[in-house]
Amino acid sequence: LRLIEEDRPHLVILDLTLPGMSGLDVCRAIRRDPWMEKIPVLMLTGRDEDDDVVAGLEVGADDYMTKPFAVKVLSARVAALLRRERGSDSVRKDAPQKSDDAPLLEIRSLGRCELQFGKQVVSWSEAFSSSQRMLLATLLAAPNGRMSQEELQLGFWPDTVPSKARSNFDSLMTRMRRTLEQELAAIDVRRHLQVRRGIVSLENVRVDANEFRRLAGKGLQQAAQGELWPAELAFSAAFSLWQGSFLPGGFGSESAALLQDELEQLYLESSQQFARILANSGRHQEAIKLLRYTLRYNPTHDGIIRLLYQLLCHQGHPVQATQLLDQYAALLAREKFTAEEIRTILEEFP
Repeated sequence: LRLIEEDRPHLVILDLTLPGMSGLDVCRAIRRDPWMEKIPVLMLTGRDEDDDVVAGLEVGADDYMTKPFAVKVLSARVAALLRRERGSDSVRKDAPQKSDDAPLLEIRSLGRCELQFGKQVVSWSEAFSSSQRMLLATLLAAPNGRMSQEELQLGFWPDTVPSKARSNFDSLMTRMRRTLEQELAAIDVRRHLQVRRGIVSLENVRVDANEFRRLAGKGLQQAAQGELWPAELAFSAAFSLWQGSFLPGGFGSESAALLQDELEQLYLESSQQFARILANSGRHQEAIKLLRYTLRYNPTHDGIIRLLYQLLCHQGHPVQATQLLDQYAALLAREKFTAEEIRTILEEFP
């Protein structure tokens, strides 16, 4: 289920006898979730009783096969389900779209700056000039990866006459495309970096920052509605993408810098909610480890420190809890809080 959250597959072949939870429960979870609900599910299991077949179909399986089976028959049924899927309108609008069978351009921006096309990986800092990095950062921060050419030209060359700014923009796009073609063999650059009717856009791409924002936001919404198990799945998928802050925020683009702040705040908020879910399910050490790591991004975040302090006390670690408060007090003093203010803050801890 976590892997489906990260990268929606075309089809799922599912057994009934699984560790941790049954295949029926997995199928129910798929059908309850808008991101997964349209994925074809084929049950392939050793249970051949009529009641088992009926139960599998009732929870939402599209087909049911029993073992032993012929590979040709399985292949034919998979092909039939995929044809049915292609013939429907079931592909979600918020899923990464491909106009053909060419691979997506993967853009990694959390904790690292890389482009991946197929098996080829390129570092932004090594391949791109500063202006090219700023262009990509600006597009990543734009809604849906799209921005008007006029707005881009104004942002890059605010004091330049329009005709010269247009010439500069054309030159930058040419150099950007040439760099991509040189670094990523066999890529059709115009599939991914397009200019149409005055709109510059990233197309046929998968951006880790966008996926993190979608999944973390989904987890927070589900947690607020009391759907803790689905929220845990969403958070797990989101945090598997988080390798660090949105690095393009430091490339000179004001919008990218704002997105960096937004993503960090989302990470901090999600960390607290995820840690509560982990703790409520008895995984206290996982919650403590998560919160300690999160403090790297904001060592004086009051909510995270309070939650971590409570978990340490609950788990019988009074020395660690005291050390945490001492470190917090020292950091507050470094930020020019008065001794009276620090004492008042620490007295509020349970």
